[in-house]
This record gives sequence, structure tokens and C-alpha cells, in this order.
Amino acid sequence: MRYSSALVLGTFAAGQAAAANVRHASFHARRQQESKRDMADVDWSKVSYDLSGVDWSSVFATTEATPTPTPTSSEVKVEVAAEPTSSADAPKYTPPPAPTSEEEAKPTETEAPHKPGNIVNDILSGVDSLIKKIGICATGENSDSDNGKIWIGDDSRWTVNFVNNAEEDVVVFCWADAGFTGMTLNVNKPLISASLKPGASQTISWAGGYSSACAPVYPDTVLANFGGIQNSWFEVTFPTEGVVGSGAFDISRNVNMNGNTISAQGSKCKSDMDTCVFKCKSGGDSCTYGYDLYNCDAGNGGGGGYDAAMGGTGGGCGMDSDKESITVSFS
Repeated sequence: MRYSSALVLGTFAAGQAAAANVRHASFHARRQQESKRDMADVDWSKVSYDLSGVDWSSVFATTEATPTPTPTSSEVKVEVAAEPTSSADAPKYTPPPAPTSEEEAKPTETEAPHKPGNIVNDILSGVDSLIKKIGICATGENSDSDNGKIWIGDDSRWTVNFVNNAEEDVVVFCWADAGFTGMTLNVNKPLISASLKPGASQTISWAGGYSSACAPVYPDTVLANFGGIQNSWFEVTFPTEGVVGSGAFDISRNVNMNGNTISAQGSKCKSDMDTCVFKCKSGGDSCTYGYDLYNCDAGNGGGGGYDAAMGGTGGGCGMDSDKESITVSFS
């Protein structure tokens, strides 16, 4: 199945910046009126009377003082005020880019812990040392998005929630069928390797029609001679798109009849160490052939029959054809 993601288009609003122009007023000294007047129109009899008590030195002094009236000083204040205003604008404008860049940097730092990749890092805690100890070739791919196989997350219609009900740490490994070679983890990289502390859980998504298996690794778990995990296995194939009844899951004890306890609960059926489970007929510790499906029929939501691909009994628990969530518990 293919999944498409919807892109949400954001709308950005653009602001307008207003620029203020600073005007500077200048004043000039008045010209001496006497040098500009026309003497022909003057009535000297009246002027003679009016000017008799005039102190001419004071008149000229007043004329010289007029270039610096009160308006001049007020206009000078305008000029002085304009300079601090422009200088004050500069510091106010300069700091915003610095806080803005810091604010942009902070979300970048805080987003990292929320990325799926960091969830992957969390569940990888202690995995490296474990795989070196038992001989698994590498940690899981641990894809955090739909890769058409198995990936970390719950964004598929087909999911498995692994829960650690044991009293010690468990690492869950999942691998592809890959023509019966994917299980040899000594040479094939697993798709998932997730570390679970006691009481912890992790949801994994599957693509429809994809066959795979998973197994828990405890501190004392080892690899079998063929390179697979020597423990109880959870096996699953989710339905192929449009094919009704094509999905099934089960617990298999064929690799290690003395393995750790697993139970898998789906919407229609439960598989555990006794129900809808594959076991060796001979009672040996393990078996490649000579096994069968036990306690699994229509009465408990399962069923079995001959599997031509395996050359033996096949089947397991049934599941919903449109959506399925299985809870797998380790104890």
C-alpha cells in the first residue's frame, strides 16, 4: 500500500515599513531696511519728529541681534532632537536581528528531541553491546517512516504493540521473510531492533502483505546454529490489499521449545505458548520438520491447513481484513 502525505500550505503576511524624513529649518539675518528703501516716498517732516528720541546705536544693535531670535533656538532644538532620534533608531533597529536569530535558533534546538529519529535513538539504548555479544551482524534499519516493509510508529493500518512484561530488559528484533534467509541475523541486517525496559512498550507499523517475524533477546539469549535467534518467535503476515482472509499471525516454538513466553492478542484471536502455536511433535528442543499447529481452529478465531510453500502445516490466528492492531507481550 502506498500512503500519501498532505502538505499544508502556510500563508505569509508581508508588513510595510514607513520611513520618516527629518527636516532641518534654517534662518537668515534680516537685511537692513534702510539700504533697500526708496527715499523719494518718505515724509521727512514726520520722520524727523518720530526719530528725535531714537538711540541709533540701540537700533543697530537690535538689528544685529535679530538673526538669533527665539525661533532660531527652537529650530536648533529640532535639529538636536533629530540627531538623537536617528541615533536612537539605529540601536533599536540593530538589536532585533540578534534576538530574531536567537529565537529562530532556539526552536531548531528544541525541535530535535521531537524528531522520530530521536525516538529511534532511545530504543537503541544498549543494543550495540548486545548484538556484539550474541553475534548479530548489525542493529536494525529502524526506519521511522513508511518503507513498504516494517517501520517504527503507528501510522499504518497494520500495527503491533510490543510490551515488555518481564522483569528485565528485552530487545525486540524483527526481520523480513526474504525467502527464508532473512532470519539469519548473523549475516542479514534486521529491519527492527528495539530495546524495551521492564514495563515499556513500542508500536511498530507493517505494510500490507509483508511476511516477517520477530523475537525477543534477553541477556542470556543466543543465536542458533543457523544464525537465527534461539527463542520463541512471533510470526505475522498482514492482509494484502483487496485480498480477504490473507492475513495471519502465530507464536512459533520450533526454534526453541524452551524459549521465553510470548502471547499475541489480535482483534479476533489469541496466540500464545499453548493456543494457535507451532510446536515440535517429537518433544525435542527444536525442529525444522515434524511440527504442527496446535489448538487453533474456527472456535478460537484461527485455522490451519497444508502449506505448500513450507511443505507442512500452515495457518494461525485470523485478523480483520481492513485494519488490525496486535499486542505482543513478553514475560
